[in-house]
Amino acid sequence: MLTITLLSLLGLFILFLGFSGKPGLNRAVAVSGLFLALIVLIMGNQNLLIPDGLDTQLNFDSTAVRFSSLLILFTACIMLLGKKFFAREDIQSAEFLSVMVFSLVGAIMLTSFTHMITLFVGLETLGISLYVLAGTDKKSAGSNEAALKYLLLGAFATCLVLFGMAMLYGATGQLDFTAIASLSSIAVDSDLFRAGIFFMLVGVLFKVSAAPFHFWSPDVYEGSPNVVMLYMSVVVKIASFAALYRIFGIYFQPLSHFWWDVVYYACVASLLVGNLLALVQKSLKRQMAFSSISHTGYLLMAILVLNKTGQEGGIFFYLFGYGLALIAAFSILMAWFPSGDNIWLKDLKGAAKVDQGGAIVLTIAFLSMAGIPLTGGFFAKLYMFTPAMGQGLYQLLVVGILSSLIGAAYYLKPIMNVWFSSEAPAIEGAEKIKLVGVLAAAIILLTGLFPDVIFAVLSLI
Repeated sequence: MLTITLLSLLGLFILFLGFSGKPGLNRAVAVSGLFLALIVLIMGNQNLLIPDGLDTQLNFDSTAVRFSSLLILFTACIMLLGKKFFAREDIQSAEFLSVMVFSLVGAIMLTSFTHMITLFVGLETLGISLYVLAGTDKKSAGSNEAALKYLLLGAFATCLVLFGMAMLYGATGQLDFTAIASLSSIAVDSDLFRAGIFFMLVGVLFKVSAAPFHFWSPDVYEGSPNVVMLYMSVVVKIASFAALYRIFGIYFQPLSHFWWDVVYYACVASLLVGNLLALVQKSLKRQMAFSSISHTGYLLMAILVLNKTGQEGGIFFYLFGYGLALIAAFSILMAWFPSGDNIWLKDLKGAAKVDQGGAIVLTIAFLSMAGIPLTGGFFAKLYMFTPAMGQGLYQLLVVGILSSLIGAAYYLKPIMNVWFSSEAPAIEGAEKIKLVGVLAAAIILLTGLFPDVIFAVLSLI
């Protein structure tokens, strides 16, 4: 709660700092405040400042601290990458940064809730903020469309979660997830309880953009400004999956016989739909959207074996590697295409002739997302496949491996365009390579060579 309070105050302070009219100052204060919040999260006592009644609704255990640390770190990186975007005259940087910080508060609540009301507040805080962020570029029809679609479909998904909560409360008389999980099998053996589990699961699967509940993500990703698209791909994905893991991997783990089949088929559908549709895209942002769906499929493999094998470390490693790869890739793409418009695969042709260093960083990022050895992405997928094989999920494993091969094919498309095109470069010049992207690419290679380093760091949190 101490970190949530600090971030809330930071958001209000940035909002009033907007009167200074200095976008650079707003961004510097926001990033500095996030790093301070990260230190407080890891080293501070989170039980401070908890209001009466909320002491049993938030639990900043090691799981919450680990995922929240990722959320804060990646949000700071995205703010650093958005320098050109925040400097635009039509963008109110203070308001944008303030709303992003408030959305981060909701995201952190999704990593630490123990109560249905806290979960709902976290979902709404994150969701309402994202509606605003997606529609930030008011002059862009795509941005307005993205905001409207996210508003309608996001609200629909939240309603499903709320409907499921109401059914679970009607069946058990409890709002606390731990109390529900501790009930005997006889007490929860009812159609109302099964329906509640189903609706809540479907609503959360909407949030993580798992197929067949993925229809909103390609259009929203494509229409949103690049900074917002990156934030959705990384921070929102981690927060939503942390909520899914906390509900069904921790609280409802003993009740897996109610939800396991739904997650299994959503996993298979996400792997196939995400990779096959990404293969035929010509827009890089839409390709990344369908790629995000496929990565949800790989992560769901870990949820399927949680009832027998602890996979929290593997999930964290995967989300860390996936976030790093996107940060590295978009640090270069946003430098090459600062306008914020949609990026087409053909626009990357010959880019290495203009910016060879940026092309190297971009290549490392895409190779990691494809799961090529010597990158962190290889071990991320290995940590998903190995437990599935150990539990005898061979059919799912075959689908996952074939999907990875398809993924390698479409991730190689931009790499081939960047390095091996004989056409004249589509970009006239490039900004200086972002330090954030270079560091992210270096860590990708480091985790590909020494993956145990991440687990050693986790043991310290």
